[in-house]
Amino acid sequence: MTHARLLALALLALPIAPVSAALTGTAAAMPASTLSGAWKGKLDGFYELDARFTVKGNRVTGVLRFAKIDFPFQGTWDAARNLVTFKYTYAKEVQTVKATLKGSTLTGFNISPKGKQTAVSLARVTTAGAGTAGVNAGAYVMTGVVRDDKGNPIAGVEVFADHTAYYNMNAVGKTDAQGRYTITLAHQPGTWNAGAYLRGQVGGQPFEVRLSPDNDTPFDGSKGAVRNFTYKASTGATGKVYTTVAHSAVELDYETLEFTFTPDGPNSAGSTAPLTRKFVMGFGVPNIPLGRYRVSATHVLNGVKQQLLLSSRQQKNEATSVLAEFTDDSHYGQTLELFLKNP
Repeated sequence: MTHARLLALALLALPIAPVSAALTGTAAAMPASTLSGAWKGKLDGFYELDARFTVKGNRVTGVLRFAKIDFPFQGTWDAARNLVTFKYTYAKEVQTVKATLKGSTLTGFNISPKGKQTAVSLARVTTAGAGTAGVNAGAYVMTGVVRDDKGNPIAGVEVFADHTAYYNMNAVGKTDAQGRYTITLAHQPGTWNAGAYLRGQVGGQPFEVRLSPDNDTPFDGSKGAVRNFTYKASTGATGKVYTTVAHSAVELDYETLEFTFTPDGPNSAGSTAPLTRKFVMGFGVPNIPLGRYRVSATHVLNGVKQQLLLSSRQQKNEATSVLAEFTDDSHYGQTLELFLKNP
């Protein structure tokens, strides 16, 4: 496993660390609208990544969000080269991100103190205008629409607004058949944050996904706001796969261990297509869409690829392909457990 991939995985579990010292630079100034705003993308081509940039002259500040953890950063914007460079700190080590802007896309690398590079790609988040929900946002009104990543409206989503200063002051509404909602806010001074919950059931198991608005900036209640939401089914309702060896004599090569999940009916991403994922040391197999699956596993031992035997909570008898599904664990959340054995 490469150092770059270990870096990407380490971010899943590490707490927020202090922000690195401010950078200095001499690049030419650029209007803030070029880079400022919200961006979404991937780290290492797989892991969900969010960023928000604020540009003043050639100075950049913002927050990098990964696995529900915020990493504040500071850096510079080189207008002549369309290059943004910023630094953030975690585990007492300063990481550097360098990315080039082309149109509405940022591409570059996360560079570790030892020079290892992990790919970073971000796309600009665009939000619809005030009339999207059919009702213009006015004083003490939050309105918007909830869609999936294909643009289809989602009904029955619980949308809420929380006051940033007053404890337990919130307003709640639900989306209609067109995915629209309108919430009336309390006439109190100050700002509000928006959020939503999508709840459903797949494979006989309930799930709940917290949605963040496409524009997550707090807004002044007296002015109102439009806050739209996008549910990404491919990553929204997921769980972890945990593995256990059947007995102490089992030999596994974890570097080559991989699993194929064939949905037994549509999963939480609405797909019935098989997916193959590698085992991740320390994390099992993360981010699998919830559902019921037929699962198989292989590894390479002593240069020979082997089809492993498995059993599960649902199928106790060992086989090369077993039925398994996610269940809700009070401590670990939605999990699917597999027991492995050599053939």
